[in-house]
Order: sequence, then structure tokens, then C-alpha cells
Amino acid sequence: MKKFVKFLFPFVFLMMGYAGFQFITSNREEAPKLTQKASEQFVFVQKAQIKNEAPTIRLFGTVETPLFASLTAAVEADIADVTVLEGDSVQKQDLLISLNQEDIELDVQQRQAELKEIEALISSDRVRHAADKRALEIEKDLLDLTRNSVERAKRLVENNAGSQSTLDETLQNEARQQLKIIQREQAINDFPLRQQQLEALLNKTRAALERAKRDLERTNIKAPFDGRITEVMVTMGDRIPRGGKLLSLYNESELEVRAQVPFSFVPSLQKAISNNQQVMAQAIYENHRISLTLHRLTALIEQGQAGIDAFFRSSSSQLPALGSTLDILVYMPLLENVVVVPPDAIYSGNRVYVVINGTLEPREVNQIGMRIEADGSQAIILDGSDFYPDEDILTSRLPQAVSGLHVQILEQDQND
Repeated sequence: MKKFVKFLFPFVFLMMGYAGFQFITSNREEAPKLTQKASEQFVFVQKAQIKNEAPTIRLFGTVETPLFASLTAAVEADIADVTVLEGDSVQKQDLLISLNQEDIELDVQQRQAELKEIEALISSDRVRHAADKRALEIEKDLLDLTRNSVERAKRLVENNAGSQSTLDETLQNEARQQLKIIQREQAINDFPLRQQQLEALLNKTRAALERAKRDLERTNIKAPFDGRITEVMVTMGDRIPRGGKLLSLYNESELEVRAQVPFSFVPSLQKAISNNQQVMAQAIYENHRISLTLHRLTALIEQGQAGIDAFFRSSSSQLPALGSTLDILVYMPLLENVVVVPPDAIYSGNRVYVVINGTLEPREVNQIGMRIEADGSQAIILDGSDFYPDEDILTSRLPQAVSGLHVQILEQDQND
């Protein structure tokens, strides 16, 4: 009996629990249904301000100069002295390198001696010409006398008073005298030609002398302009051939920055140059800002280039050393009737959202430029004809931004 009661007790307990559960579930009240309220996004917007704005482009440029000189030796000589080192700044006509002058001085002396010799030949030929003219008159008188002798000899032979041998001798004397006159006249007629030959030789020798003197001057290598030495290729004692490289230097006041501009921006720059409109830029080098102005565009486009080379100059001469690389911000010509928005406002490259009555409305836009601030931040320039003034443009980045999405504006962002 005790075992039966012990077995029945758990069963009764379970039945009582089940009955209590049924009583509770059958008598509970229906819970009120909760109505789900659509969630709203909190966003930032900016007013559409239609204005004129100058876009900027970022370029990378290199410092160059059109005045870069590589000096060479005009003569073959030994290096006597080098007065500058790489990196030195020099003034125009400063002595840079001296060449040994001994061989050049000997050449100058030789040319001077040749010049004096030719001048003496010219003077001698003039004296000879004057003598030839006087001698010709005498030769003609002698010819007349000889002819008279011939006539007398002929008469004597005809009168049988003279010999034939005497007549022959006088005839020979007449012929010889005629030959002398011909030679004398030829010498006189050749005088202008001889003078021309000697004058030509004189000019040739003078030119050789001037060249030798110039070579002597060129043994002192001087700076062709104010500049800075970039490289020295020789040292004292070196034997340098004619045309051998000595040193190179550039003009610090003519430094400029070469940068490649994409083809899409070239027409605007060309138009600005044609209209004498300044295009300003700013270079950043080692945390220093340098103001630049567009000077010109290159006339040659190399095959494979993605743009055209532009040259910028600084009026303040603040450019760093030749070959330095600069980060450049170019302020392009002004665009009219545009709207500037931050990059987060652009969706899919060509769409923004405007907030109308608390909901998003998509708007297709046309990007026509970009503005890059000195601190590196960017802004997108859009065609202003796509907007109405003071429209609220979404500037918050919403991953789920879709047309009709309910949003709540936190504050108006008036910054561009």
C-alpha cells in the first residue's frame, strides 16, 4: 500500500500543474498589437548656392630651367686651376676654370710672325711694281735705240759697207729687247693679281691670329650668366681635349616648373592664355607654399603622353633646387553658375539627393570640375542648372539612400 501511494504522488502533481496551465491560458487577455513606426534617418544638408567658382586640379611638377649651360673646352690644354665647386653660386663673368696658356701663347706668336711676313711681302711687291713701271720706260727707250742700230746696219749692208754678221747681231739685240719689254709688261699686269693673293693670305693669317687670341682668352672659363654650379667634371692637372666637358650651371632666376596637364583641361588653359588671363597655381614643397603663374604650354606632344606639358613660374624666386619635385594646385579659369558640394554628396558618380518635405529625391547631375583646398580636402563642382536656389542637398553618406526615404535634418550646413 505504501508503494502504491509513493508511485501515485508524482502523477497527481503533474496533473495538477497541467490543469493550472490550462486555466491560465484560457483566461488570459489578448495583448495589444504594437504598430511599427517607420524609422527616420538624421542627416546633414547644405543649401544649393549657385555661384561662380574656380576649379582646381592637382599636378606633380619638376623644377627645370631653359638656361642650363654645359661649358666645354675650346682648346686642348691642361687644367691650371678650378675656382668653383658643385653648388656654388656665381655671378656673370666670374672666373670658373683656368687652362694652361703656354701652347696658345706660342701659337699667337707664330701667327703674329706670319702676319708681319705677309705685310712685308705686300710692301716689297708694291716697290717692285713701281720699279717695273720705271724700268719699262727705259726698256722702251733701249728698244728705240736698238731699232735705230738695225736700220743703220741694214743701210751699210745695202751699200756693201757693212757685214751681214753685224746686221744679224743688231737684229738679235732688238728681239731680246722686245722680249724684256714683254716680260716687264707682264710683271706690271700681274701686279693686281699678286696683290689680291697676298691680301687673301694676309686676311687668312689675320683670322688665324684672331682665332689664336680668342683661344687664349678662352683659356679663362667665365660664367656666361648669374647661376649656380650643378657639376664640375675636371680637376687641376687634367688634360682636357677640345670640346671636352668642364662644368655645368643654370640660371637660378629662370627656374620654372614643368607639369603635365590632362587633355581635358588643356582647352581652358589655352583660352586663358589667348585672352591674357592669368592662371594661378600653388606649389607645396616641404610644408612651404609657393605662388606660381602659368607661363606657357608646350608645342610638342610626345607619343604616349596623357596630357600636355605646362610651365609655371614664380615671381618671388622661391623655387627649390633644380630637379625638385613639387605638388601643385592649379586654379583653373572661373566657371559660372555652378554648385559646390562635398564628395559624400555624390552617389554613383552622377547623382545627388535633395531633401523635399522630409524625403529624399534623386537628382542626376553633371560634374564639371573639382576644387582642392590647400589642406588637401576636396569639393565637387556641379552644373548649377541642375538645381533650384536654396534646395537642401544631402551631404551625409547614407549606405541605404533611396528615393522616398524619410529623413530628419539635424542642422543646415552653410559651408561649401
